[in-house]
Amino acid sequence: METLDKIKLIYSFTDNDASNLMQLSGLMGSNANDFISNTYSFIANFDDFSKFLPDEEIRNRHQEKLKFWFMGLFSGTYNNEYLRKLKRIGEVHAEIKLPSHYVSATMNYIRNFTHGIIFRNFPSSGKRDELIASVNKIIDINLDIIISSYISEGKFYIAATKFETKIIKFSSKFSYILDLSLVISLIVATIMVFLLFAFEIYNFAFGGGDFESTVVDILGAMLIVWAIRELLEEEVKKLQGHKFALSAFIGLAMAALLRKILIFSLVPQKSTEVAILGFLVLVLGIVYWLMNKSSKS
Repeated sequence: METLDKIKLIYSFTDNDASNLMQLSGLMGSNANDFISNTYSFIANFDDFSKFLPDEEIRNRHQEKLKFWFMGLFSGTYNNEYLRKLKRIGEVHAEIKLPSHYVSATMNYIRNFTHGIIFRNFPSSGKRDELIASVNKIIDINLDIIISSYISEGKFYIAATKFETKIIKFSSKFSYILDLSLVISLIVATIMVFLLFAFEIYNFAFGGGDFESTVVDILGAMLIVWAIRELLEEEVKKLQGHKFALSAFIGLAMAALLRKILIFSLVPQKSTEVAILGFLVLVLGIVYWLMNKSSKS
């Protein structure tokens, strides 16, 4: 989660950089048409060019937006609204499933295009290098924010006020504490299930417990341990920044139902309950399979 000030700090983007870019506005504006034609010649080489820009009408609209974005690089104003527009550009690219390496390659071409204009118009190496450095920063910021939209967790959040920023930071820390507490609770639950496992064996060995019911209870405890292990693994991944897999909860529910089925199977009068639980396990199993298949596709 990043804010405007943090982004600028990361890239060492200063007011002097904004001033340098604004100085280039007129020069880049006079080359805007060349920018569009040359950039289109470049992206036309992509294999899926016709897929994403299928007809003349769509291409004309895209060219207008591309030209507007290009001139925005040299506006000198880089506020929250500017960053929101960049994030929206990235979201649109992600929605149409445009490969991120197409975006990176195009940005690299645009970088070289602007460098060429600067080299042709600024013979002084000192000023020229300063302008190129500022161009590199704004292009890198654009690329970073646009590509971040491909990440489902949403790396960038642009707060409107300082109060909102504080609330978001507090919520993030509180959420982390809850996740950490859940991990500790799962560890405790696993230990308790193992104690139950040991108690069942002890009860069978020294308390004269029924062999069949003991085996069923042990198998049920093993199912719960397996499900908790899956859930614990997903929680640890979430703490490390990965997306949480809801399928872990479904797996836990399936394990609990299977344990019930094993217990009820020892009681003939519970045949109706066993059939209902079996149907629920089947439904959850189908949902579990569909979710895993969707995540891999």
